[in-house]
Amino acid sequence: MTYIVAVTGSIGSGKTTVTNLFKKLNVPIIDADIIARELVSYNKNIINSITNYFGRKIIKIKSTISRSTLKYRIFNNNSERIWLNNLLHPIIINRINTLLYNINTSYVILVVPLLIECNLQHYMHNITVINTTYENKLQRLLNRDDINRKQINKILNTQVNTKVRLSYANIIIDNNLLISSNSIIILHQYYLSLATNLYINDNFNTYNYIFI
Repeated sequence: MTYIVAVTGSIGSGKTTVTNLFKKLNVPIIDADIIARELVSYNKNIINSITNYFGRKIIKIKSTISRSTLKYRIFNNNSERIWLNNLLHPIIINRINTLLYNINTSYVILVVPLLIECNLQHYMHNITVINTTYENKLQRLLNRDDINRKQINKILNTQVNTKVRLSYANIIIDNNLLISSNSIIILHQYYLSLATNLYINDNFNTYNYIFI
């Protein structure tokens, strides 16, 4: 059995920055967002379903889905967002299960931004929350995405609030400061120890606050 470390956090919290550091340590990373992006980009059945529901205006050059248009639509229309989630989430979960089945390392990092929203926290051995200030999220998203402040707030409002997310955390990574490689190595060793204990102790409710 592989120990599953779920990494979650709101949009713009810095999940990719953190998980890339673990990737350098050869820790396998499964990212639900990347799976979703691949489905929308390459899965013909998914593309056809989305096109039929949203109309041809959702299509850009070479018959691919315009992800920016799709994002704008779903975060301005709750029913459309729910429809898309209902379409993608079961397929994403099946893909995650397949990937998990083929992993034989001590532990794996599973990046699930909507972990709490989708009520998946019960299936994880450890929940690590990446946390940062609203101002940091805002600046990252303005720099990274073709998106404005109003749209950012709409996206954040669809996600569980920070207080609720942190209440599920076993570990909190404070991403307000520069994350050091040494800190990630320490956390990596800690996860390895938890993975070893998985075989002799099923109680992993200890709360840890780690500043990185």
